[in-house]
Amino acid sequence: MKYMLLLTGDGDVPAWDGLDESEQAALMERFEQFQSECTARGVEILAGESLENGESATTVRRSAGARVISEGPYAAAYEGLGGFYLVETPSLDLLLELSDVLPPYDMEFRPIDPMG
Repeated sequence: MKYMLLLTGDGDVPAWDGLDESEQAALMERFEQFQSECTARGVEILAGESLENGESATTVRRSAGARVISEGPYAAAYEGLGGFYLVETPSLDLLLELSDVLPPYDMEFRPIDPMG
């Protein structure tokens, strides 16, 4: 089953800019460990990226047939969207277990619609 794993907030992780080099390296090691453990446990990472902050987003809304473009995220909740993984996993329970390896961000796990 495919899931989009969204890193949606800072959770217990301090802002990247507030960390020194060794703290940043420790966080990066956790992402690398997550990737290694996924591979070892049969979870395939199909894609994954870090995102720029919400202020850099461009939002497109459709209203009465018109396209309305605005700067910034779709909603305040999306300001904290910092990255994602698209994975193929045997089960959500396994993915939840493996997510404990990642830095303690707030996360959303959304199944991919197989008909989409």
